[in-house]
Amino acid sequence: MAFQSRRTASAGYRLALAAVLAASLQTSADAATGCSTGPSDAWKASQEAVASGDAGRVILTLTPAYRTRNAVEYAVGASMVAQIGGMSGTMSDKPGAAEKAKAAETKLLAELDAILKKYKAATIEEIGKPLLVRMQEPEVLARFEKIDHAAYAREMEKFLGKVEAAAKEAGVSSPGAPKLDELVVGGGDLSAPLAAPAVTGDTAKAAAGTATMRFRKVNGCWLVDGREEPSH
Repeated sequence: MAFQSRRTASAGYRLALAAVLAASLQTSADAATGCSTGPSDAWKASQEAVASGDAGRVILTLTPAYRTRNAVEYAVGASMVAQIGGMSGTMSDKPGAAEKAKAAETKLLAELDAILKKYKAATIEEIGKPLLVRMQEPEVLARFEKIDHAAYAREMEKFLGKVEAAAKEAGVSSPGAPKLDELVVGGGDLSAPLAAPAVTGDTAKAAAGTATMRFRKVNGCWLVDGREEPSH
């Protein structure tokens, strides 16, 4: 009986040790994959991703639906910024600025189309006009839903850098490339401390400065799900 008790105790110890190791491994796996265990962790993960300067890493801290919305906004925003010929080229006192800007614009818009086709997303022409209305249509969002969002975000950031360089070369003004934190908070403040989240099942809301951020639990991990638009 004593031997049997020791065997039982030993088996219990092994089971307990296995459970501890499994929990430790899961924690390590979560850390490795960037799995946030709560809204506050998700907020911190986005802050750290933005600080890294890696657009792809930033995108992966967002929910799939928010990634898709950002992907469409990337395309539409890039097309507008790439139209450098219409910024100040026609009003510039720099000789040949307008012609140089228009030539750069044509090349950049063709490159943007090539990027969108590469990822099998909708081109600017396929999104249709008015762009700011069409970009919210379900059929447009569906064209961006299945793309490689991280790779696309990194490529779009490089493209926007080219637009900036082309505008400078042409001697025209540019509104500047969007900041990475805008992918997360829009016009909000990513550096603002996050208030205690109000969690309801797999969703949560929390104030961050003047903005109210949304969070959602997806496959066991918390991600940023967008910014709640203020009511007017």
